[in-house]
Amino acid sequence: MVNISKLTKKRLGELLISEGLITNEQLHDALKEQQKVGGMVGEVLIKLGYVTEMDIAAALSTQFGLPYINASNYSITKEVFDLLPKEFLVKNELVPLDKIGDALTIAVSGTLSEKVFEEIEKKTNCQIFVFVSTSSQIKQVIATAGGASK
Repeated sequence: MVNISKLTKKRLGELLISEGLITNEQLHDALKEQQKVGGMVGEVLIKLGYVTEMDIAAALSTQFGLPYINASNYSITKEVFDLLPKEFLVKNELVPLDKIGDALTIAVSGTLSEKVFEEIEKKTNCQIFVFVSTSSQIKQVIATAGGASK
């Protein structure tokens, strides 16, 4: 099961600074840009050229001791994809990968709030196991699997 308190303790910007991938000034620049254009801070950091998606995935994997998976190479059934609303998946940049019994494996591309994990557990009645993936891989899975979804 996912250690929710460990996963929600640090924000992505703080994590990237502690991993030496960005500076405080770069985070400040990204947050100012985020105020103007919106979106997630990770996406802004990538657009500004400060980090790559793989930098973010590696930092999350290292910090939280979670395995990395290329979510776009994973075959997801309609039944598993439909466990959570597509809008929820898009908003939180996560995707369910597989469900065996009451165990649900998900891929995430950033840090999530405890509230999000609680909502997943409540909606699915499952114990959550987390993998790290990149934002573009998760978006690809949502677009592909979501096309056949209700």
